[in-house]
Amino acid sequence: MRRSVRLHLGPNHLFGAVALLLAWLAVWPWIMPIAAPVPPSRMVAAPVLNIPALPAPAAFAAIGERPLFSASRRPATAVSNTVSSTAARYRLLGLITVGGARHGLVADGARRVEVGEGTALGGWTVTRIEPDRVVLSSPQGEAMLTLERAGEPADAAAGPPHSK
Repeated sequence: MRRSVRLHLGPNHLFGAVALLLAWLAVWPWIMPIAAPVPPSRMVAAPVLNIPALPAPAAFAAIGERPLFSASRRPATAVSNTVSSTAARYRLLGLITVGGARHGLVADGARRVEVGEGTALGGWTVTRIEPDRVVLSSPQGEAMLTLERAGEPADAAAGPPHSK
């Protein structure tokens, strides 16, 4: 009696065949011969691009005068500064609001100080903290430390706080 042998292909055989195919595709670029380079006589030269000259930087002055990240897109208004040099040494680095509590991070030279409403700061008292500024008051008057924006020029950001 002859027994017939049936070939049974299961999922493992299918996965094995797919794995062999992927292995062959991964190895194939290394075993195939590299095509000969095109001789220079048959190469086509890239077209020369005619790039116009850029205008003078002064033509872009309006872009700098209208700050991109300012809501009004208007230049900062100059405010007369009558604040003493005591408040001019402070610079507002950041504002933190957690729930109802507001705090500001103020730089005094290399020293960093976290302030809240009512905090004394070198003869000044923090009167209030707004979304973009900290208002200081003293017997000499009131001063604002405004938050520096990314689009402001460096000399305007490094200046003293604005007086109210």
